[in-house]
Amino acid sequence: MGEDLARAFISFFAIVDPIGNVAVFYLLTQTLPRAQQRLVATVSVSTAGALLIFFSLGGQEALDFLGISADSFKVAAGLLLLLPAYRLVEHGQPMEVSQEEALDPIQVALVPLATPLLAGPGALATATSLSESLGPGTTILAIVLVLALSLALFAGARWLFVWLGPAPLRLMSRLVGILLFAIAVDFVLDGLSAIF
Repeated sequence: MGEDLARAFISFFAIVDPIGNVAVFYLLTQTLPRAQQRLVATVSVSTAGALLIFFSLGGQEALDFLGISADSFKVAAGLLLLLPAYRLVEHGQPMEVSQEEALDPIQVALVPLATPLLAGPGALATATSLSESLGPGTTILAIVLVLALSLALFAGARWLFVWLGPAPLRLMSRLVGILLFAIAVDFVLDGLSAIF
């Protein structure tokens, strides 16, 4: 279980990208009072967790109902991960965010933070795929660990930016982007090898 948990944790860590999303969280919430920042962090992580756990437990059944093979879903997940991976490597964050988006705290918590950043299509596909290959218990534990790390980083975002500054966080995000590229390619190759 330890090796499977490590594999699941690394996959979710790269896809959810807690480090890269700290920059987005900070940009979107820097003008909010501290209490609203905590609310945004809690709502976004809780919502993402609910979505990811739902897909861990019921994603394969949804695919079966729609007539989509797990291998096709793996290829789609890998392709969906390529764009955020590219953005992480190129820009140091998984998506472009404008200051105008930082208006309603609940809206910001749900979109873009909970989805598509924390629980985007790639993370949902990964939850389904890993739940099939490693089991739902291992997958859910990895989700909980990565989202707990995300919550801790969101809670300390202001301090991190004052202490470290944005440059080291962007560098770490770029490294995570390279790892995410590798995971995306692996998903595509695994899915294609099973199809062909």
